[in-house]
Amino acid sequence: MRRVLVVGLGEFSPKARETGLEIREMTFEAAERAYLDAGLRPEDVQGIVSSGLDFNEGVSITDSFTPDQVGGRLKFNMLVSGDALEAVYHAFMIVRSGMLDVVLVDGHAKPSEIENYGDVLRCSLDPYCSRPLGFDPYVIAGLEARAFLARTGTDPVAFSKVAAKNINRAALTGGPYGERVSPEDLESDGYLYAPLRRRHVARPSDYAGVVLLAAEDAVPVPEECVELVAVESAGSSSTPHFWLRDWGRARWVGAALKRIESRHGADPRDVDFVEMTEFFAHQELMIASELGIDPGVHLDGRSGPVVNPSGGCLGNGNSLTASGMRAFIASVKQLRGEAGAVQVRGAESGLVVSTHSEIAEIGTVALLRRSGG
Repeated sequence: MRRVLVVGLGEFSPKARETGLEIREMTFEAAERAYLDAGLRPEDVQGIVSSGLDFNEGVSITDSFTPDQVGGRLKFNMLVSGDALEAVYHAFMIVRSGMLDVVLVDGHAKPSEIENYGDVLRCSLDPYCSRPLGFDPYVIAGLEARAFLARTGTDPVAFSKVAAKNINRAALTGGPYGERVSPEDLESDGYLYAPLRRRHVARPSDYAGVVLLAAEDAVPVPEECVELVAVESAGSSSTPHFWLRDWGRARWVGAALKRIESRHGADPRDVDFVEMTEFFAHQELMIASELGIDPGVHLDGRSGPVVNPSGGCLGNGNSLTASGMRAFIASVKQLRGEAGAVQVRGAESGLVVSTHSEIAEIGTVALLRRSGG
């Protein structure tokens, strides 16, 4: 099997609300930056893997308009109707198998233009048992947070500690929801979905990101590069059937880690940092628990991996299905030494963990490492 390298990346940075460009223009800018970063041209790319939900965008079918924005007209094209890290998984398989040599992956979202997102997300609920009740789907997050506290005996203040950590980290890089706050500040917030308080819940952000994956012998690569070692998905269901949920757990993470270990012969727990899509504060704690790590901040002299050094979704916003792409690009920047004020010193390997939606019990895990070209 060929090694798969991340040879280019570009993004339209997350914003609480982008008013100057529409979603296709944001995607074009991200693609343009990715090509410049890789030193490649659109004609060098053989295939496009788009991610997104037509229901979220409303303007067209995602894989019908995306190729034109990223230089993929009349080329191999497929759509992953879900999280962008799952799209990276498909591109990884395409390149590693030898089907194509250079593949572009796109992730984009503009939730600021969705007037009824709660109704859209409600469509993922069981149509006969749950959906007719008409409740806010985020109520599921509150119930799950309660189950986590009951199962582990965790103090609810831990949610404010996680949120404050991520919001403070995002403040260092200009994230849309970054600010200097303390856990005590967040404890004064009102409840949204008890025990989750206002800033325990990721707020929406508009974002677009593009990465270029290539086989190691397909394009010139620098002496030091980032290798996508492994990607695996796992989970019981992409839709939250209440009777199938293991409340207060993120078991899919452990299942994905086992697949990485058995299929790729790699140790996904021996990493320097973890970037994850925590749409709610308790999700970071749940995922960290499955990883067997402390979600606290470990920097110089750290005893474990740094969790969400970029500020995660709580600091940078919920970019819907593009959230996994933001976490992936943040991880590549860490390994390239380009993370600026949130750089993890000496980072050689990292894990990206992305849930497929705010209320799903399925997700994708990717293992990245710094590697010689």
